[in-house]
Amino acid sequence: MSLLLQNRIGHWIICTIIASLSSLQGFGQGRVLEGVVISPKGDSIKGFIRYDSWESSPMAIDFSQAENGPFEKIGPDLAGRFFITSLKENYVSKKIGILNIDPSKTYDIAPSFEAKDSLTVYLREVTSGPKATLLEYLDLTEKSHFFLEKDGKLTELLYYPFYRLIRGRKYLIQYDEYERQLPALLSDGTDKGPVRRYSAMDLGNYVDRYNGLSDVAKRRKKDSSESEMEIDAYVMGGVEGWKETGINLRTTPTFGVGLRINLPRRFHNRYFKILFSTMRGVSEKEVYHYPFGEKVNLNTMELSIGSYFGFGNIRPNLGFEYSFPADNWRSATFGPHAGISYRRKLSLEITHFANIGSVFNDVPFFNNPRVNLSYYLNLNQFFKSRQ
Repeated sequence: MSLLLQNRIGHWIICTIIASLSSLQGFGQGRVLEGVVISPKGDSIKGFIRYDSWESSPMAIDFSQAENGPFEKIGPDLAGRFFITSLKENYVSKKIGILNIDPSKTYDIAPSFEAKDSLTVYLREVTSGPKATLLEYLDLTEKSHFFLEKDGKLTELLYYPFYRLIRGRKYLIQYDEYERQLPALLSDGTDKGPVRRYSAMDLGNYVDRYNGLSDVAKRRKKDSSESEMEIDAYVMGGVEGWKETGINLRTTPTFGVGLRINLPRRFHNRYFKILFSTMRGVSEKEVYHYPFGEKVNLNTMELSIGSYFGFGNIRPNLGFEYSFPADNWRSATFGPHAGISYRRKLSLEITHFANIGSVFNDVPFFNNPRVNLSYYLNLNQFFKSRQ
């Protein structure tokens, strides 16, 4: 098979892998967690809620009084609010105004900050107290918008970046009205300090102080473990081969150590990884066809990004990585990796089987893959146990 044909077939395979991401998003259909739904009249019903780690605020939820279902989709007419017990997350149904501001558009004049559309949706309660409540709305682009509820009135805290054309030049404008809104809305409190970042933590702390909950430990709302960014250390062992012009590495044991960073909240399934791997005692004579050669260690650094899919104990994962040699023994690669894990602690992966970099270099698209098994240790829990 010619190198050109290999590359064409390989590119088609990559497109197929990327397209499969959308279908994998539905894998697992969320976790079934204990919860409580509360009707608009105040009646409480215990049961089970299908938690989909919503990337945008839900307008309805799947609820059943039995863990195995059947599940019924219910909305604000039947459930004015709901609570997920294990995550300690409270969601409240609210009708909110929607601003039509497109961050990808360049405006000749500043866009209107008057709501033209409305939407009834479940907002996540960031924090609440006797005088004010902070709620979070996630739009379809997964961006957070925060609303303050006080004296029965709901007000959006405005923060909208947009591009504007001024005298023929394009500028990024940060409309950060929330810095003035929040102190004005809570002006009857004692806190006159500045409002910091537009985030659940900083805005929530400001509202907590207004409610008299200055000690964070007294907050009624506690984030779940998946609300944190988590860092895992891991060890890897497997086998790998390599073949390109001037290099012919037979299947050889490989070992490595690395770190995985899991993003917080709705991005919890997404990760970044860095890995140092090595193949010990490889003969230069066999790899490079030298007449004579000593045994060397072949070292590689890898940077990767990807996502797990679903919420069960067994989750597939798919992503891309950039791998480059630490001692110039082979070409750098950029390509996909895929695997399956158990509780994201033990993971079987296949990688290095395709190189998109073949578009720019005279190297084969396909290669002998690396197949490896990795074990992950959560460092967050390790340090918490010593606090």
